[in-house]
Amino acid sequence: MSALQIVLRWMHIVPAVVAGGTTVFSALALLPAVGTLPESQRPAFREAVMSRWRVVVMICIGLLLASGLANFFLYQAAAHRGQPLYHALFGVKFLLAMNVFFLASALTGRSPALERIRVNARYWTAVNGGLVLAILLISGVLRFIPQS
Repeated sequence: MSALQIVLRWMHIVPAVVAGGTTVFSALALLPAVGTLPESQRPAFREAVMSRWRVVVMICIGLLLASGLANFFLYQAAAHRGQPLYHALFGVKFLLAMNVFFLASALTGRSPALERIRVNARYWTAVNGGLVLAILLISGVLRFIPQS
């Protein structure tokens, strides 16, 4: 394994753990706890948390995209040439990741067009957690498909 592969691996794993773990934490602990606050305190609390978290989300998305695409195009695409199962699973994983990125951005953002997602944050965070788990499952399968 080259130094670049190691760097790309860490650039992928660390933000995936941070963002994925926080999604599960939010779904199971943060959002239910916020629901116990008086309605008048919720918007201020949400903004206090999201003003800090949205920057982390954008950094995680950038690192995941850069490291994932670099790893795929530099190493995995050639190593799995002629393996339609690998490429199909990678494609599904990539599409699921795009949905995770969209939902994470919508949930932490301020766009009025996506307010409906933030109003139903508990539901959409749970959906995002399910997508993250599906990505982990696919990643585990991809790891054990032998190179061609």
